[in-house]
Amino acid sequence: MKNVEIERKFEVGKSDEVPSLEGILGRGETREHRLRAVYFDTRDGLLARHGITLRRREGGVEEGWHLKLPRDDGDRLEISGPIVDGPGTYSVPSTLLAELRRAVGHELPEGADGVLLPVATLETHRRDTKLVDPTGKVRATLSDDTVTVKPDGNVWREVEVELRGEDPELLERIVGAFKDAGIKKSKAPSKLSRALDGRSGKTAWEVVLAYAAEQVAEMIGREDAVRSDDEDAVHKARVATRRLRSTLRTFRRLFHRDVTDPLRDEVKWLGTVLGEPRDAEVLKERLQGHIDKLAEGDIVGPARDRVGSELDAQHRDSHGALVEVLDSERYAALRDALVSLLADPPLRGRASRKAKKELPRRARRAIARTEEQWSASRDAEGEQLRLLHETRKKSKAARYGCEALEPAFGDAAVEAAERWEEVTETLGLLQDSLVARARLRELARAAQDAGEPTFTYGILVGVEAMSADRSRTQGEAATKRALEHPWP
Repeated sequence: MKNVEIERKFEVGKSDEVPSLEGILGRGETREHRLRAVYFDTRDGLLARHGITLRRREGGVEEGWHLKLPRDDGDRLEISGPIVDGPGTYSVPSTLLAELRRAVGHELPEGADGVLLPVATLETHRRDTKLVDPTGKVRATLSDDTVTVKPDGNVWREVEVELRGEDPELLERIVGAFKDAGIKKSKAPSKLSRALDGRSGKTAWEVVLAYAAEQVAEMIGREDAVRSDDEDAVHKARVATRRLRSTLRTFRRLFHRDVTDPLRDEVKWLGTVLGEPRDAEVLKERLQGHIDKLAEGDIVGPARDRVGSELDAQHRDSHGALVEVLDSERYAALRDALVSLLADPPLRGRASRKAKKELPRRARRAIARTEEQWSASRDAEGEQLRLLHETRKKSKAARYGCEALEPAFGDAAVEAAERWEEVTETLGLLQDSLVARARLRELARAAQDAGEPTFTYGILVGVEAMSADRSRTQGEAATKRALEHPWP
């Protein structure tokens, strides 16, 4: 549904009296409502730059999705759509998306940069009063709002007068009555702009949720590319799940864990499903790359073709299963839960502390856990490779924890994250070698059962053994460098 919104907002104090408007319009029925509105935008604020508002409102007579587009005359065109119950309740209706694309054209990009996610949640206690003419016809609605920004807690009061139909003269008389009462028109173009202006960006929760929102945007924004198996799409989506899961763990003391722990488990589930086609793809490229570098005499039998066919089949089957997951109600529920996390984060008191004070503690703990695991791997007999793999997983948490701190600490956080990235990459190559050796043995058995030579698989196992030794040396050196330059 479309309609032109003609309204004026006024700034009023907590105890200010609203003009009676006697002689202009009479007062009809008054009703109270509790409204909860979640406002959406892209991560670079595209809608805000265009003066566009997109919200999902619960409560009141206008419950639903609302897209408000500016008009040349200063009023706004409002387009509404229903809220869907169940999975997909936080997905923007396709009709509103189409109108939005018409309004901004090519500026709404595909992928993560075009994903619409919550930027603010406002809870409003509203008293709606109908304003009527002498015949009893409703000519306008006066809304007296007390607005609370979540989770910030900022509160203000404002009054809106919205006309029914177009009557510029009537609107001017109403504005004049407010002016005569000493009440000014609001300087803020919308509730959303006022809510965002009141944020510092320096609290712990703001920094962490901004990083989490980037990962959610990456996951959602790559869905179509993942479905069509575009190059690097599955990998990028999988990395986003890792970053998000790590964030919810490293900074878990900021949140009520009865909400975030189950959500973290679901993100882990998605990451596992994303990993299966990606692992097959990486392993095929790795093993065929090794074969291509072998001397001609070391390639005996159809080893290259078997590697390709076996891993292609694994990739095809696991990618098909991934697409089924993306179409499932479980995934839709996960999407909703992630959007809900951003809209209404379950914050504990410490989340409102300054980011520069609170967050380094959390990152240091992630680094300390990495150092403990590293020490254990150095002292262990016979379990070093397994414990180095655990060290790698812990170092990812250290890396992502430092990445999240960039808005508060700038280059220092970036440099620390890069040191831990070197650890994760080199120890990751070690793990890739171990996985490749295990799979080569499986391929060799399959080749033997088929009556094919297995000589080449033995050569490849040796190549991977040497690769593992190199990666282990490089990984240990990278870990030492990272621990020698502790930050934060």
